[in-house]
Amino acid sequence: MAGKLIIVGTPIGNLSDFSPRAIETLETCDFIAAEDTRVTVKLLNHFGIKKPMVSYFEHNKMERGDIICNRMEQGEVCVLVSDAGMPAISDPGELLVAQCVQRNIPVYVVPGPTAVIS
Repeated sequence: MAGKLIIVGTPIGNLSDFSPRAIETLETCDFIAAEDTRVTVKLLNHFGIKKPMVSYFEHNKMERGDIICNRMEQGEVCVLVSDAGMPAISDPGELLVAQCVQRNIPVYVVPGPTAVIS
């Protein structure tokens, strides 16, 4: 069974803005690739979610991208989150998405709250 990457937008400030779909996605994934695990653990704790995390940020994106893709190719589901907002906008998530496309790993999106539209 092929794995997949799911990009999940996170709240910008108020954790009550996090959607039920986003919570369910975090609850059912195999692991989380997080820009900063210290920030993401606060989000997970708020919703009572316990999942293994892999740090994925600007200075380790090359080596971690391969590790994350290898796990997805083995059938695992990875959720990519940034500290706040939509991953792959102003963080290295764009590279991970490109690696998934190159390796034929499906990429899905769970949108999050956005300050732009407000």
